[in-house]
Amino acid sequence: MAGDRPLTPAAAIVLAWAGLALVNAGCIAARALPNAGPRVRALNHLFDAGQLLFLGLVCGLAVALWLRLAPRRAWLAPLALSLVAAILALAIVAPDLDNFALRLAGRERAGLVDVLLTVALAQAVPLAYLLGRRMARPRMRWLAVAVATFAAIVNTRILPLDYPGVHAFLAWTAATLAAAALAGMQWRRRLSSAAQRVVVGVAVIFSVGAVVIDPGNTVRVELTRLDSALLAAHVPPWRAEVDNSQYGHIPIPPELAPWFEWSADAPPVAASEPLLPPDAIVLFFTLDSMRAEVLQNPANRALLPTLHRWRDAGFYVPRAISPSTVTRFTLASLFTGLEVPQLKWARDSATQGSLVKEERPRIADLLTARGVTTIHVISQFELVNHVNKIGRGFSEEIEVPIARGDRLAYAPAVMDAILTRLRQHGDGPLFLFSHFMDAHHPFDSGDRKGRAYERHVSELANIDRELARLDAWLDEAGLWPRTLIVVSADHGQAFGQHGVQHHGGPPYEEQCRVPLIVIGPPVPARTSLCDLPLLDLSPTFLDLFGLEAPGWFVGRSLVPALRGESPACGRPVLSTTWDVFALLLPEGLKILDNRRKRTLEVYDLKADPREAFNVCDTDPAGCDARVGLLRRYLELHWAITAPR
Repeated sequence: MAGDRPLTPAAAIVLAWAGLALVNAGCIAARALPNAGPRVRALNHLFDAGQLLFLGLVCGLAVALWLRLAPRRAWLAPLALSLVAAILALAIVAPDLDNFALRLAGRERAGLVDVLLTVALAQAVPLAYLLGRRMARPRMRWLAVAVATFAAIVNTRILPLDYPGVHAFLAWTAATLAAAALAGMQWRRRLSSAAQRVVVGVAVIFSVGAVVIDPGNTVRVELTRLDSALLAAHVPPWRAEVDNSQYGHIPIPPELAPWFEWSADAPPVAASEPLLPPDAIVLFFTLDSMRAEVLQNPANRALLPTLHRWRDAGFYVPRAISPSTVTRFTLASLFTGLEVPQLKWARDSATQGSLVKEERPRIADLLTARGVTTIHVISQFELVNHVNKIGRGFSEEIEVPIARGDRLAYAPAVMDAILTRLRQHGDGPLFLFSHFMDAHHPFDSGDRKGRAYERHVSELANIDRELARLDAWLDEAGLWPRTLIVVSADHGQAFGQHGVQHHGGPPYEEQCRVPLIVIGPPVPARTSLCDLPLLDLSPTFLDLFGLEAPGWFVGRSLVPALRGESPACGRPVLSTTWDVFALLLPEGLKILDNRRKRTLEVYDLKADPREAFNVCDTDPAGCDARVGLLRRYLELHWAITAPR
């Protein structure tokens, strides 16, 4: 019957994991889920709570077995916990630390450093246990619970949409601290033993069901956007391996068939009629994180006058699509003319993305071989050729020094280097590329007041002022008649859309949609409203200098469009990030296949430009057919292995 009794360690750990479920419930309740009605929200709560309770019951069972079977020595428990934590960390945390280890130690020692870092991080769990035991007394134990609760809340806010292993260990550490402090606390038992067994049985059935039952694609998509949904981020039984063979029967519409054909042995594409003089100067600038909306928002015209003036006077594509939401992937794609997954990537540099194994030529290789002076003004170390071979082939590399106290080489210093080099150039053709990093997170190089978006635009304004300086200098030097300027971005930027505050995540519109401006005397003012891949720039740069494009290039030259002809619209356009693929179809349907989290999304951008309503929820058969098109596109472009 009822009475005071100490809380057992097994019950304490179950209670601590139940506390984590309460923290997650608050996070789920506070999240904006535009496509989630009451049913989806309720299932999010149920499956997340059930999965966390399952982890708590597993931990509680392990503790109960340890207390029953293990020798009674005080030092054995933290030692065993340390070993178990290290083993689990090597399985689920080590992949999260690969990139950091590569940056820290380089390829030769990255493996060892990764193991050492992983094992060291795992020791947070036994340390939390020891600290909790020291605080397992009145008043102090509630301080430990408060610290654990704070850590659980922080865990839902940091490292968004990535590092699932780190999130899992932060949650485990928080639960261990609270459980160790609560164990032994006197509590009043209000249920009989039989009633307790019923409660435990219901909890077991509920938690096991939350793990083995597939919640459905809609709930799965939302769960995997919650970093503290620990099991959803890993591999529950319902997350089966992707089977591409089931999509081989999907027919390719006749109007799309030409774009699904790709061959590494295709003949070169001849250059167009000349648009520029033989001594042309082509300047190509990418502005980090500038999404398309920035130049479509009238409120930004006063802050970005140069970009708006160039936009109105030149060839403007408000709906260009970046190959990726990661800088090095996008630039690698543009310099090679290939889709990101078609490239031979190697993880042997500090950037976790190297093209040292990619033998196909870069744009700069081809231009330099034909006598064009090619210059790369570098503001970011990852783009230096010897680091990852992404920008291979430039005849000159100019590394802009970083001023003391700055994180990056900012626009004024970059433009100083550009103008200095342009003053030295005489006759002959020239191609110059530079990537401006100013507008990258954390948005602290411009106006430091206001919201993140306002600070971001203020950093783009810093670049705009430098572009105005270039504009004035070209006019003063009399070089505008032979100059063409191309301005775009490597990717966009999220400010809370789809639960993301940065970039590098799934290619939703705010991250993959960028502006494209081409300005120069031979280019008439014109706006192209169709969806064009940024990959069209690869053959365009060659075409501008009268060079043929390799047959394997995915894009199509924009030179005819710059002359006034219609661009090649009506194409499927791919954008990727890591193992997330997005394909935009001409009718405005966008397919997202997240192979890491094994979720599917299809959006009708014409009716739903914010990608809030997943077509897969209401039309599973149509979703399956469109995902099949995406996978056939990847297969036929040799971006994934063809099914056998």
